[in-house]
Amino acid sequence: MSDSSAATGKFEGIRGVINDIRLLLSDLLGLGKPDEDTQMVIEVIFGLMGYLAKADRLVSSHESNLANQIMDETDLSMTARRIAMEAFERGMLRNINVHAELLRFVDAHPAGSPPAERLYDALLRLATADGRLDPREYDTMVQVTRDLGLPAITLDNRLAMFNVKR
Repeated sequence: MSDSSAATGKFEGIRGVINDIRLLLSDLLGLGKPDEDTQMVIEVIFGLMGYLAKADRLVSSHESNLANQIMDETDLSMTARRIAMEAFERGMLRNINVHAELLRFVDAHPAGSPPAERLYDALLRLATADGRLDPREYDTMVQVTRDLGLPAITLDNRLAMFNVKR
């Protein structure tokens, strides 16, 4: 490992520790509890991600890493991360009703809204994380597309951008 690679790795490690401390302090001060709508969005997104990840009967490291990456990208507090992990687990255990979860989501965030787009994109990223699309994953995405009120062609158009095997 070169000196610059080692320095970059140390910097990334320190930045990660600082971020963890910031999240912990936010939670301790009561600043990390999401509002009702944010909690619903977290529960639906990560619950559906867990459901989709388990659709092919095996949650790959690509899929679990992507779920963690999305938590990082959205800068979830420790409390919100706990909610997300619990929702992901419920989804993997099939302890959710996909149609009901999507109805709950669409009631607050209709098709085409930024949160609906983020949900759809997160699920597409997860479905394609391992470079292939199992028929059960595809069927789940067909249901998601329909329940979000998107045209059926949306799924195939978006999947074409990911260049995955079906």
